[in-house]
Amino acid sequence: MPVQSPKPERDHDRPREPDNQLDRHLILQMMLDHIAQGIGMFDANWRLIAWNGKLRQLLDLPESIVSQAPSYAEFIDFLAERGDFGPRSAHVDAAVRELTSALEEPHSDERMLPDGRVLECQRNPLPGGGLIVIYTDVSERRHADYLVQDSERRLRTILEKAPVALAVVGEEDGEIKQVNARFRKLFGLANKNLPDQPDIGQYVAKEDRQRILDAASSALTDFEAAVRRGDGTEFWALISSIRFVFEWAPAILMSFHDITDRRRAEAGLRDELSRKQAELGEARVLQLELAPSDLRSSIGKYEFQVDVVLEPAKEVGGDLVDFFRVDHNLLVLVLGDVSHKGAGAALFMARTHSLIRGIAARPDADALFREPAQTVRIINSALTRNNASCMFVTLLLATFDAETGRLAYVRAGHVPPLLRRASGVMERLRTLGGPPLGLMEDAVHKSASVDLGPGDQVVIVTDGITEAVAPSGALFGETRLEEFLLAAQPGEANVLKRLADAVRAFEAGEPPADDVAALRLAIFDLPGPIGREAR
Repeated sequence: MPVQSPKPERDHDRPREPDNQLDRHLILQMMLDHIAQGIGMFDANWRLIAWNGKLRQLLDLPESIVSQAPSYAEFIDFLAERGDFGPRSAHVDAAVRELTSALEEPHSDERMLPDGRVLECQRNPLPGGGLIVIYTDVSERRHADYLVQDSERRLRTILEKAPVALAVVGEEDGEIKQVNARFRKLFGLANKNLPDQPDIGQYVAKEDRQRILDAASSALTDFEAAVRRGDGTEFWALISSIRFVFEWAPAILMSFHDITDRRRAEAGLRDELSRKQAELGEARVLQLELAPSDLRSSIGKYEFQVDVVLEPAKEVGGDLVDFFRVDHNLLVLVLGDVSHKGAGAALFMARTHSLIRGIAARPDADALFREPAQTVRIINSALTRNNASCMFVTLLLATFDAETGRLAYVRAGHVPPLLRRASGVMERLRTLGGPPLGLMEDAVHKSASVDLGPGDQVVIVTDGITEAVAPSGALFGETRLEEFLLAAQPGEANVLKRLADAVRAFEAGEPPADDVAALRLAIFDLPGPIGREAR
């Protein structure tokens, strides 16, 4: 029964003097009732003499039972009869006998009540005789333990059945705590369980072992490495490591993906790429050799200088630059830009170049080039045939007649050339002679002409110069090109090389978007040093 004291008498004529014994009893009872555990005390005759409210609440004890001061044996028998130990049976009788014997010895047990609660009971003898029993509701703790154990079982099942090789490694010691079936198969391990928790260093190199253990300091680590099987053979694996908690200890969960075939294929691709790059390098050299060198020479009554520049954006490109003589008084200038980039454009460019050079070898080449539109029509007709890829080339074909000083040209969809007069005046040769070549076999192309004199310069460029893009998105444009050429003198060397450098500087290190090609013809007033003749 709860701790009780006689009710004190009150003297209404004078202030009450405190009853220390009563106060102590009340305080003690309040303390007991506020304890989260159920407490019962039995005297030397093993009878219940004190209890708190939590004991009645946990065991659902009626007042009629506790108020009768039952013996400990009667107390336990009441619980058993009520079914707290399960249906009455020999097993329950044995449990009751165990609980009610050897009361001088400490005892502890747990049981689950029919309502699902789990109570822990601790019984301890008192020094002067008697005993104290303490009941604690451990339902949440035991349910949590069950959930943890169940989750660990589920985790092991998930790891075992995962479709990738997995291993759990101790974060502090590097020992393998658990592997799954895929790991055992990949590493050639016959036994389901690893012997003596081997170190992960048995399967990976020393530096890779450290990288794995360093995964504890980061969220996720991925790397590729050579790993060893159980028989000592090696294979390449993609190893992923992530921090993990396994059996309440810090660990690292590792996955191994066999990438041996991929690595072998990549090695083959690298070899093939290296071979193709070497071939493209040779093709680049051959393409650049198609462009003639700068020339200073004379033709008829004029001294002239021709500069060229050709810089493919990739290994090979689709820009064409050429010049050559036909007969004694005719200088042919050619600049073209194929619509595509790369090897396909380079082949189309080479086809165009061979057509032009083939026409130059014909007996009627002089007549054809004096009227450039005739030559362009022949080239266009040939390019439109067998052109399933629908590639085309913009072309500027010009011929300088040393007898008349006239430059005849056809601008087939190409960027208009610049004419810088000796006086410094800039002109644009904007007359369009027809569409690009290779699109329509019956396209009409017409020639235009302009007279040149000493000190004049004609500059032909591809759109890789005028449409070069800065990181800001601005274009190099025609204005910058004109400003650059205004500062160039007719006899100055490396003008176009400096122009190409200016374009690349304008792009500020960005990968070039297009090929760069240009040709400059300068006519001189006075005779100069005679260079080799253009072939």
